[in-house]
Amino acid sequence: MPQIFGIEHIIFMLVSVAVMVTALILIGKFVKKERTKTVIIVTCALIQLTFIIWNRLAVMEYSGGISEFLPTTFCGITSLLFPLAMIFCKKDSGILQFLASCMLLGGVLTFFYPDFIGQDASIFFDKTLSGLLHHTMGIFNFFLICVTKRYKPSLKKWNSLIFGLCAYMTYGIFMISMLGHDDAMYIFHPLIDGTIFNWVFVGAMFILLYTIALIIYEQISLKKEDRWVYITYNKLKAKFSKK
Repeated sequence: MPQIFGIEHIIFMLVSVAVMVTALILIGKFVKKERTKTVIIVTCALIQLTFIIWNRLAVMEYSGGISEFLPTTFCGITSLLFPLAMIFCKKDSGILQFLASCMLLGGVLTFFYPDFIGQDASIFFDKTLSGLLHHTMGIFNFFLICVTKRYKPSLKKWNSLIFGLCAYMTYGIFMISMLGHDDAMYIFHPLIDGTIFNWVFVGAMFILLYTIALIIYEQISLKKEDRWVYITYNKLKAKFSKK
């Protein structure tokens, strides 16, 4: 039976990291044409969509019912929407920023702690393998759009996280009240059984970490006069100085 940090999980992580790092280095070094970048991004987005659809079909097969096709977790719904945002959203889109941040957080957490890995005797069980692959492809796609400069985090779009989380909670309530699921989006049950990682705690921590990460990113990557904190400070200073 596969276990978290068991031999099968460790081999999967090592192979995945090696493939992702190699691919990103090669793309960053050799792919310069915008058209080629677009083809790669769309292809990788479609691959992730294929993995998440495979996963949902596997869940339907073993859990029974077409209502199981729609994901009930943050990672599941993000893996479905993030590739679509990669294809159709502009790089400064608030929707893309929200989904990209969710994909990175959920992908990394699940990559290192896939609580579903022991659901069968082999890691190649379709529900297990498809789950690992769509999360891992999500991590790769996040760094892909960063390497190709098709995504640029911005504090100006900070509120997209709040609106996005509200939309996710609304979706979760719909899944519970209208489609009869016992839980969705961790509204009733924590992310990890027996812990405080319910939607309130996870959401609050996500907002805090997200804000800190964006501030650090802008401090490192932008000139002082282009930073949102600096611009906002000067606007407020000018406004109050007039009074």
